[in-house]
Amino acid sequence: MKCFVCGGEMQPYFTKKIAVKYLRDLDTFDYVRCEHCGLTVSKTLYEMTHEDWSEFNVNAHKDYFDGVLKFEELDPKWLTRLDAQAKMFVELLQNGVFKYDWRTIDYGAGNGKLANKINAQLPKVWLKKFDAYMEPFDENYLTPAEVKPKTFDFLVSSSVFEHLLGNRGEVENIIDLIKPEGIMGLHTLICEEVPQDPEWYYLLPIPVHCTLWTNKAMAIVFQKNNFKHCAYNVEAQMWLFFRNEDAWQKLNEVKEKLSGTWILKNDFVDYWKVKPYRK
Repeated sequence: MKCFVCGGEMQPYFTKKIAVKYLRDLDTFDYVRCEHCGLTVSKTLYEMTHEDWSEFNVNAHKDYFDGVLKFEELDPKWLTRLDAQAKMFVELLQNGVFKYDWRTIDYGAGNGKLANKINAQLPKVWLKKFDAYMEPFDENYLTPAEVKPKTFDFLVSSSVFEHLLGNRGEVENIIDLIKPEGIMGLHTLICEEVPQDPEWYYLLPIPVHCTLWTNKAMAIVFQKNNFKHCAYNVEAQMWLFFRNEDAWQKLNEVKEKLSGTWILKNDFVDYWKVKPYRK
């Protein structure tokens, strides 16, 4: 198996067993790691048919939607992080880095929490929502027909990239929605090295995270897609990938006015070097 990011060879890394079966008798998941960039993927999920992948996801997420599993317990900083992300985007708008007339999309918005938090602080709806797997929750969701390549000034993807099947072009398809001079916001777990640990919290309690990112792998994605500059907000745990030079210059001008800790670089910001375990 070849790495979809860099073309390197994927080698066996670890195997994970689960007690609850979400697809027929499936209880074993094999993970492979790229020997070059360290990207780690679930070989089991990557090799599923589309029908099996869809059924697995629906069954695996049912406990979330039914309230059996609590997001707040599985990810204690979830709501705090969403608040920080919303505050960050509102400040970028208020300080002229982002524009109110941009065409925007929260891709993989789910029930719309992030976009709702942002829009509630603004005079009008700014961030539109889209989710390919869930029914719209309100009128601010875009239809599939409205989500076309190279039509968005800004796209944010929060807690989505770990769910993408890279061998099916899903990463490229999302990035391709952005205009040539557009900006992407990204929140996912990106670490220096994926732990060789089937009990790692990021794979609990159900192994729906099929793509586990490293700094080296994301840097390659950044460069391949012609992004020129990168900003990272530590509190929001959000990366901004820039092609828009005007917005980048404006961010440099006003960064001291913005909340939180900002790191700016003319390349991917490889911030997280510590082992990705919760304290």
